[in-house]
Amino acid sequence: MKIFHYIRKGHTALKDGILSFSRNPHADLGYYYKRSGQTSHEGICQWLESCFEGRSRGIRGFSEPIKWTENSLSLQKFVEEADLFSIDLTAMEKDGLIEAVYCSPAGEIMDVSKIEYGTDEILVRLSSVEEINTSPVDWGRCNDALGLRFYVVPYYVVIVKNGIVPPDYIHLER
Repeated sequence: MKIFHYIRKGHTALKDGILSFSRNPHADLGYYYKRSGQTSHEGICQWLESCFEGRSRGIRGFSEPIKWTENSLSLQKFVEEADLFSIDLTAMEKDGLIEAVYCSPAGEIMDVSKIEYGTDEILVRLSSVEEINTSPVDWGRCNDALGLRFYVVPYYVVIVKNGIVPPDYIHLER
């Protein structure tokens, strides 16, 4: 089982691994300011941990690479400015590096017309990586004009021991 993860170009992932928020001192804090009410890396880490234990060590990924549409060209920009990695979750789980796996099924269980921009994520704990849904994702639900992006499609948050996916478990896809 694998998930796909994007990292803005200019990273050191092939040398240092994929870093969770807590392990990345250069993380983009902007996304978290409104959600957390915090303005520092340490404050945001504390807020993430208050959501549930291990959240700051989570790595977000998708069951397939992102596919943008004419209604979600911001996803095209996101993809073009990043490198795509696959993460071998089966090997990580076998080696005891995964503490928990969560799914954000918002795109599957919520009426997207009632989602407000900035709504915080809904995460459901899975029993193992084997529960990751590999059915095709409906990327057509993403819509820039409506402010609908990642929270209307399923994604996964993998809580990783030490907050780093070691290079041995990742593959640069493009």
